[in-house]
Amino acid sequence: MFLFVALTSVLIVSCSGADSVQAVVAPAGPGNCLHRNTYIKQDGQCDTYIECKNYVAVQMSCPDGLHYNPDVKWPNYPCEYPMDDTCIGVTQAPNPTPDCPHQYGYFPSPSAASSDCGQYRFCMDGKAIEMECPSGLAFNPATSRCDWPNLVPSCNVEAFLGFKCPAATYDDEGNALVTNHRYPSNCYAFYSCQAGDLPRLLSCDPGTAFDEASGRCINADKVTCSNGVAPVPH
Repeated sequence: MFLFVALTSVLIVSCSGADSVQAVVAPAGPGNCLHRNTYIKQDGQCDTYIECKNYVAVQMSCPDGLHYNPDVKWPNYPCEYPMDDTCIGVTQAPNPTPDCPHQYGYFPSPSAASSDCGQYRFCMDGKAIEMECPSGLAFNPATSRCDWPNLVPSCNVEAFLGFKCPAATYDDEGNALVTNHRYPSNCYAFYSCQAGDLPRLLSCDPGTAFDEASGRCINADKVTCSNGVAPVPH
């Protein structure tokens, strides 16, 4: 997950050039350009904004697929991917390409197999790049992020992870017990289930390995492990 967020931060920089926005000089109306240099949010608009430069109001448009972030301070680039944005309003008409529904953004990959929920498509300047979520995570179209597969309605979790949780077990007070299960041919990963829910693929902390007898990660020196291959659930 952290790699995914970091990648987003790096890629957004590349579309912050002067050619990435459309500018129209607009007359300064009431409330516009009270400060010499600033950005002003336009009510009901998600990807357009006003930039004040030397008290002159200029209407700006973010590149297709990006939204204006009102929290960004001038002169930092204020357009970003809408995965963290809660804007509900009007956006410009999309400018699709054969491979991308918008010029910029994260989208489900049409080339992904039905059992591969982790593959997605990143679009940059209308060009598509096929990407893969970290092991055990699925692409969530609702948030444009990699997420737990059981939180992605379109994902067939059992087919994706290759595992089905056993029937739920409960303690004496009726609380569902969490059960952990071995990941085949890898002792540094395991499946976790609760109340018969869909499984999650987890990894042990560095220096530990999964012990099937106890159902938890213990000191790796105490686990007989024949490999150190990273888990790949698809």
